[in-house]
Amino acid sequence: MQFLKIYILPIIMAFNCLTALLCADTDSQQAKPNIILIMTDDQGFDDYGFRQAPMETPNMDKMAMEGVRFDRFYTAPACAPTRSALMTGRNYLKTGTSAVGFGAEGPHPDEYLLGEAMQDAGYKTGMVGKWNLGLSDAELPSRRGFDQAWPIVQKEVRSYGRYTHFNAPFFHNGLYAGVEEGWQVERVTDKAIDFIKTNKKKPFFLYLAYAQPHEPWLCPVDYQEKYIALGFGQEYAMFMGMMEQLDDQIGRILDSLLTNNIAENTIVLFLGDNGPTPKTRILEQQPDGWFRQTGRYYSLNNEEWARRNPSGLRGIKATGWECAVRNRLLVYCPSKYKPQVVKDERTLVMDIYPTLVELAGGSRPSSAPELDGKSFVSLLYGQKSWQAQDYFTSEAGKPQMRANKDGWSYRFTEHTLPLDKRSSCFYSGDYVIVNDEGVWSLYDIVNDPQQQVDLQHKMPKYFSIMQKKYYSNFNEILSDPHAFSDPIQELNVSNGREGYLEMEGIYRAKGKVSVTWANTYFHEINATQELKVYVTESGEYAVTLRALGVPAATRLRFEAGASSNEVTLTSGKKFHSLGRARLEAGKQTFALTLLETADLDKIEKMGLYSLSFRKIN
Repeated sequence: MQFLKIYILPIIMAFNCLTALLCADTDSQQAKPNIILIMTDDQGFDDYGFRQAPMETPNMDKMAMEGVRFDRFYTAPACAPTRSALMTGRNYLKTGTSAVGFGAEGPHPDEYLLGEAMQDAGYKTGMVGKWNLGLSDAELPSRRGFDQAWPIVQKEVRSYGRYTHFNAPFFHNGLYAGVEEGWQVERVTDKAIDFIKTNKKKPFFLYLAYAQPHEPWLCPVDYQEKYIALGFGQEYAMFMGMMEQLDDQIGRILDSLLTNNIAENTIVLFLGDNGPTPKTRILEQQPDGWFRQTGRYYSLNNEEWARRNPSGLRGIKATGWECAVRNRLLVYCPSKYKPQVVKDERTLVMDIYPTLVELAGGSRPSSAPELDGKSFVSLLYGQKSWQAQDYFTSEAGKPQMRANKDGWSYRFTEHTLPLDKRSSCFYSGDYVIVNDEGVWSLYDIVNDPQQQVDLQHKMPKYFSIMQKKYYSNFNEILSDPHAFSDPIQELNVSNGREGYLEMEGIYRAKGKVSVTWANTYFHEINATQELKVYVTESGEYAVTLRALGVPAATRLRFEAGASSNEVTLTSGKKFHSLGRARLEAGKQTFALTLLETADLDKIEKMGLYSLSFRKIN
């Protein structure tokens, strides 16, 4: 007995203490809510069944009616800017994101993204769908805080979304995973449900980013025919059918929470990335099941647009008007939050980041850039003591090039966003000031959300105050060290992977310059474009250029490190060998120069997409 007291009891007590600690830690982990953040693409303020009957979206409507609905929730006017603000908790213009595409959409490498914050809070993190925050290897979601990432990224071009909405090509954790046949929205949902099932015993964070209902509008024919039978035109019926198909997938996500017995401890957030557009490309199905663009477009007529926009908000996507930036945020977890409509308090897309970090019990390192958003957890519980923040946002389109005295044109300066050539807006209190390509106006956005009554001449003193605030806020944005930063792409060939660089990520160019959606930058002989690159491994590399529409007798010079190769491209081919390059680890500049071509008119239509690198030794 004495032996038991002296030797065994302390061991038992220590074991019990350890067990208690482990259980406490497990209970703590289980107490953390699962969080699913669902973002759709180009779903506007009124794109819900309860606003657009007879369109049926019962699952979205359920979240709107039984959850916390924020009706004065603001995004940026376009996809990449909103996604950057969402993932950083900062005004997108501060993050290094300055445009949609062109290598200008990725947040600066030093930004501390939401996925990273959730990982540090003890969460398993997953991402499925449209990323739209950079295409180079270092910018993919698997490198920016997500344990499991399934972005829709085409292998050859790494373009976003595959906006035919059919036969989606996926990457998985940074590597090409192939095309999955069928409807993209369904395949994305499949992967989301697999992630939920796999991680149901852990606290998880899932970022589910659908590419729907971004145009071109497309859905299975039975969805469309339902609305044609109700008397709607073919294109608008396609849009409503697309929304219903999307809603069915949302229903599958909600059902999976019930099936896995985690609904009560899972918070679902739902939002669109920006306002709607009335225009869509028309597609045609091919004998092999694929859909191709016809080159024809359809725009909703006035009656159809009024039905889609019953609130009468002014503008469309990619402008500085209310329809472009006002959205709805739904927060759904009936076991935690009572149904309510937050209709008076203005909240911002940047506010989601600190809200989720607070819900997860996480924090940010002191070295991380300062947040612009603030947590709205108190609003979820019906507490109305909310001080809305001032908010500047702007159309984000094609970045511009600015010529310097040295003969080079540079990107990513403040001139990427010339305020007199862009549509922008600034909210403060109950008012918004709009600068629409140099034309100013002032509105009481609370009493006049349709922006019908311009108050600048009725309230000249306040208009002047708002204008000063507008410039002050923009200048504060420009002062951020990451604002309009030069793109530096990472060349990473670890684990035998192929290194990939975007040709859209131009640093500077010499010669006649323009930036177009066709990804071409050569307009004359001896024109040069440069990329800033960080090489992770020294060695000899085989280099391949992907270019489309190459005219005959087109000759380029490729310079990288100490290597300089002159190569004649083959007309009609997609992939072109640029030879070998000896590269040293560290920062350096790569350059392409047009030396010769048989057709200068056609060279302006040549599409330059990517450089890929395979390490030889």
